[in-house]
Amino acid sequence: MTAHLATSETEAGCTTCKSRKNGLCGRLSDQVRERVAARAQIVSYPANRRICGGEGDSSDVVILRSGYVRTQHHSLSGRRQIMAIARPGQTVGRENEERNEHEIEAITPVSVCRLERLEFEQLLSREPGLCRALCNQMVTRLDETRRLTWILGALESNQRLRAFLLLSRNWMDWAPQPDGTGVLTMILPRRDIADLLATTPETISRLLRQLHAQGLIEILSPRQFRLCDIPGLADGLDMVIPL
Repeated sequence: MTAHLATSETEAGCTTCKSRKNGLCGRLSDQVRERVAARAQIVSYPANRRICGGEGDSSDVVILRSGYVRTQHHSLSGRRQIMAIARPGQTVGRENEERNEHEIEAITPVSVCRLERLEFEQLLSREPGLCRALCNQMVTRLDETRRLTWILGALESNQRLRAFLLLSRNWMDWAPQPDGTGVLTMILPRRDIADLLATTPETISRLLRQLHAQGLIEILSPRQFRLCDIPGLADGLDMVIPL
């Protein structure tokens, strides 16, 4: 297996993985999950380290155990566009032999299971449960890509940010409150939010202050927001946000 500038862990199996019931692994039986784990190398990466993709890609299959990663692409002018955010339990990179031209980078410190693609393909040929789980994950990923495409193509910047805050409740730290509000802890830095929503960090900061002034959110800290009026945030977004 190709060497990586990261920390390899000695633990084996799934017993220490908090994400073993999420995403791809959550759809597997205990027996299949153990067979996948037996062939995986557990590796840790610091924030902002490339995990796979781009030049020199090893074609390994990577399953995210903890932390968050971004799939990104740079234009010829150097502008970055974030294509997707992956969370624990999801695979990143390519599950087939095609070269992955997008870069996969850690947003936060992450732990992953890395499998050589040939071994992963052998598992797929022998484990129908793994094949079904991978197909289901690809359907979910396609739905998320369609939703992001709609957000970027059909909505104004204010609407994009409102949609992003509401959708983030599904995969970030979300604490509903008895009064119908909720506290959202944001794991993405402003620049990542901006590059995901095709705008600028300055615009994101301005729009957050605007939503705060309108009483739709309360800014508790740079990374923590109370969503005060969820129906108000969702106004006009019924094509994107199922409430």
